[in-house]
Amino acid sequence: MSKYDWATDAFTHATEVYPEECCGLIINLDGVETYCKCKNISRAYKTKSFVIDPLDYAAAEDQGEVLGIVHSHPDGELCFSHTDRMACKYLDLPFYLVEPKSESIIVVYPSEIND
Repeated sequence: MSKYDWATDAFTHATEVYPEECCGLIINLDGVETYCKCKNISRAYKTKSFVIDPLDYAAAEDQGEVLGIVHSHPDGELCFSHTDRMACKYLDLPFYLVEPKSESIIVVYPSEIND
């Protein structure tokens, strides 16, 4: 078992929606961390931002506890934006950034954000 068993699904989702940012949730589904694909409803800048469809968020919550937020930065750096960090702190959930070409994942936790 790898550290991020949900990663393959997140990488696939990021590849499917390229060049837009993917977004999704990690939920606890019967004791297994599972990736739930969500629709990015950001209107103007889907290549530079994401907004998770509230209906997708609610559907994921109905399946299990939300453990984290996942998104991608298409053709971008593998680092969190200031907006990502502030949303992580506000939502009090870990944020994961995936980059499918290199199969890289980074994570930031709310407790790590001091800005």
